[in-house]
Amino acid sequence: MGKRLQSFFDEADKMGGLVARMRLASMSQVTSTEASSIEDKPELVERVKKALDSLREQFATNVEKPGAARDVGPAPGGDEQTRLLRRHVTTYLDLMTQRSLIDGDVDKTIRRVNQAASTTLAVQRVSVWFTDAGATKIKCVDLYDHATSEHTSGVELFAKDFPPYFTALKTERTIAAHDAHTDPRTSCFSEPYLKPLGINSMLDVPIWVGKGMVGVICHEHRGPKRTWNRDEETFAYLMSSIIALALERKKG
Repeated sequence: MGKRLQSFFDEADKMGGLVARMRLASMSQVTSTEASSIEDKPELVERVKKALDSLREQFATNVEKPGAARDVGPAPGGDEQTRLLRRHVTTYLDLMTQRSLIDGDVDKTIRRVNQAASTTLAVQRVSVWFTDAGATKIKCVDLYDHATSEHTSGVELFAKDFPPYFTALKTERTIAAHDAHTDPRTSCFSEPYLKPLGINSMLDVPIWVGKGMVGVICHEHRGPKRTWNRDEETFAYLMSSIIALALERKKG
């Protein structure tokens, strides 16, 4: 399964290593892990192939220069976007090399991920919430506030009060609400939650373990409305994957 999709990521790896693989995942909205496990459906193959073609153009100059093949070329948006992507990669690698987090205390892993994500994405609040057995509510197990460097927990939100959001958690890979007050998935939070806290944009990713959605990691941006780009969505997805891995290891 996924032989053609995986071959695209293998080619990206030869062009620019992990940075290029993450760039391809960001552009195609398919991770390398997904590529190796899902079917080579025509629409997915075409999407990843187009992204790879674009990536080849970015790397064309570097590939021609000896010793420069591992260096990523400027991404759409200029050198600043490339610098930010490198920061995403560095944070991800830093977390993944801390095996004591993945193999040990899940709560410690969550706190570490929340702090790292807050700094890397430059958002004030990052939190992780878990669902109950019936998915009737989510409960905050850790919320990190960068402004105060404090961790808090305990808040509960109920599906009956925010049905559009809970539906999105079950059906969408990421919830990138550029304007959280008007986005149909998150506008239900506007009056009771977003406005009192000064939150205008949200980037939430469900946490899946096996075939079950067990929670969500939430990135909440205070200040002017923020348009999340694909690199940021991919990074948030990777943060949810780290938490899922820690939960799987604990369960195993």
